[in-house]
Amino acid sequence: MPAPHAIAADGFEKQADAYARTRPTYPTEALDQFRSLLPNLDAPVVDLAAGTGIMTKLLVARGYTNVTAVEPAEAMREKFSALLPNVPILKGTSWDIPVAPQSQDAVIVAQAFHWFADVPSLREIHRVLKPNGYIILIWNMESPRSAWVRGLRNIYERFDAIAPQYRKGVWHDVFETEEAKALFKLPLNHRQIDNDYRCSRSDILTRVTTKSYIAVLADEQRADVLKEMEAVLDDPANGFTVDDQGLALYPHDTDLRWAQKRD
Repeated sequence: MPAPHAIAADGFEKQADAYARTRPTYPTEALDQFRSLLPNLDAPVVDLAAGTGIMTKLLVARGYTNVTAVEPAEAMREKFSALLPNVPILKGTSWDIPVAPQSQDAVIVAQAFHWFADVPSLREIHRVLKPNGYIILIWNMESPRSAWVRGLRNIYERFDAIAPQYRKGVWHDVFETEEAKALFKLPLNHRQIDNDYRCSRSDILTRVTTKSYIAVLADEQRADVLKEMEAVLDDPANGFTVDDQGLALYPHDTDLRWAQKRD
């Protein structure tokens, strides 16, 4: 049985609290799209690699009553249970989802599919989906529409060489395989949504430390990364500003992709 990537396993165990506090939520338009695909609020749904429950919380708030979270990292599961005590969260992975065959109307993967983009994961998702059920993938990405965001990304993305990342596009290769085409009605549908939000300067910097490949750095090296990022935000040429509440507009794009199970 495959195991979670070492960087993900270590990094997310270390940063569960900061992850829950500083990672962005998902836009209303994305939840509207979910509702169009899953109009029945009693539909059983798995939030796979649920982390601290950012997506699960939105699903529950929208009225979905039968959401099961699955997450491999113990620290993430503990944080999830503290934040969402009434939602079941199970230990599991994309290769071993602990629910019955053909029991779910959708499997949603938020900010995580790039960590396990392989055929065995697609087989397991297919196994738990009902006929015509949906695989739904969603990612938030810091948007290059902003000069200061580009500057920050140029710094911290130096450290992600061996970490699977959505932006690299390698995750999509699995959907080009013949087995994936036999399991799901491809190509994936795609929708991109603006997801800019306001947050403090300190939360922007802390959010970067929740990236798994930054979380696993030695303390001294991580401190050096933060100093470099401070310099980007301090440079007027990069256009970083805050409002009278001390909040900056943090530009983000949300990519939403989905497909139906092929019987």
